[in-house]
Amino acid sequence: MKGKIAFVLGAAVGYVLGSRAGRGRYEQIKRGAQNVWNTEPVQKGVGLVKGALDERADEVKTFIRRASADAFANIARQAAPKEQRPRSAASAENMSATSAKPAQGDEEKPGEAAS
Repeated sequence: MKGKIAFVLGAAVGYVLGSRAGRGRYEQIKRGAQNVWNTEPVQKGVGLVKGALDERADEVKTFIRRASADAFANIARQAAPKEQRPRSAASAENMSATSAKPAQGDEEKPGEAAS
């Protein structure tokens, strides 16, 4: 259905822009379009669409806010130098588990202070 409407609108715009009929024909087409726009069925449809948009507007705003906040957080996380990036919980657990046991050859020698 969208394709048909787009085709008709495109044909009408193309005709108006490409027409050599002059200003009189343009005004006639414009009046016809305004008459169609102001008919009861078209205005009912406009009212339905506006009502649906008004009902969903808060949901859409919330979704857009969350999505943009997530996107900016991801961009900031990727742009931060590697040393400043927050570690995930899984990598933090792995780091603490591996740092608890010194690797072979890294044992603390008596008399040396831990760094």
